[in-house]
Amino acid sequence: MTTKDFPSTIEDVTTSWLTGVLQGSGFPGVEITDMQVEVIGEGVGIMGLLYRVKLSYSDSSSKEAPSSVVIKVPSPHEQTRHIARAFMFYGKEIGFYRDAAKDTPLGTPKCHAAYHDPESDDFVLVLEDLDGTEVISQLDGCPLGKAEIAIEALARHHAAFWESERFNEDLSWVPYGWDVPFPQAIAQGFSEAWPSCMEMFPDGVSDRIRKVGEKFPTVTSEMMELADSPITLAHGDFRLDNLFFQNENLKVIDWQICIKTVGGYDVGYFLSQSLTIEDRRNHEIELLDRYRNTLSDIGLDYPQDRLMEDYRRSILFCLAYPVQASAAALVNERAVQLVTEMFARVSTAIEDLDADEFLPE
Repeated sequence: MTTKDFPSTIEDVTTSWLTGVLQGSGFPGVEITDMQVEVIGEGVGIMGLLYRVKLSYSDSSSKEAPSSVVIKVPSPHEQTRHIARAFMFYGKEIGFYRDAAKDTPLGTPKCHAAYHDPESDDFVLVLEDLDGTEVISQLDGCPLGKAEIAIEALARHHAAFWESERFNEDLSWVPYGWDVPFPQAIAQGFSEAWPSCMEMFPDGVSDRIRKVGEKFPTVTSEMMELADSPITLAHGDFRLDNLFFQNENLKVIDWQICIKTVGGYDVGYFLSQSLTIEDRRNHEIELLDRYRNTLSDIGLDYPQDRLMEDYRRSILFCLAYPVQASAAALVNERAVQLVTEMFARVSTAIEDLDADEFLPE
């Protein structure tokens, strides 16, 4: 165990501690007798370590208790910890499960425990294991039917926090997407990654995208600020690798990037990174209308011209994701393919939508 009252490495997790967690999470009679740990999520650029823990119980105590849980703890790497602290990744994800998960219509894994120590930035999450749900590879792209489910669920989530007074109350810890140090850190990371990114695509980057990339680090703050539109709780990383489908239902993980910003940001990120170029071109307007109509059915008006501008501005900014990932993504072939595909998708979307007209002078 750590010096705190919760473990922050998988080695510190004991059967007695986990028994106490489940007893406090709706399974009062359980007694865990053994656990088997396996690593999950290796090599996909996650900021923390993820483990699936398979549980054995005393014969009389298992009943409906979970056969396994997922445990998330901090990265052991100092540079990753530094980034996580600067962007408040660990504290925000704990805050989401503590304060917001119960109120979002968007499905999330059941949270059995969420602890964070602000001083050390250590944390532990014990979550429902979503093994057995449907996960679609982001490389393959999101089929239209699943994209419709995701967009409607996203709209209902945004509606629940639309211009919420809670941002001045229990959700005051949620930063704006353009608060310091986010734009400054993204500008620096983009600037450092851009040359190596260009080496990955020596013949595949248009003059328009090169111009955006060369200008991007000097205007990041202006690009990120979208304060003229209604603000909501954005997921910040709403893409296929974080979405788990079960028939018509959806559960979403990795809330560490959550921010206050416009709803069009999550929509632009999802459509430009998780749909193939062909599907985004063919179904973009349909999916934007579905998002607006879902909000309208709840009683919220996101004017079409306002949504389209927010959407296009967000897609322009989303070039940052594959560019920055390119600097650290060469851990396996899938990561290389994913960064390459994300770059092609968002670059094409920027040009299709003339989003580069929003590049500040």
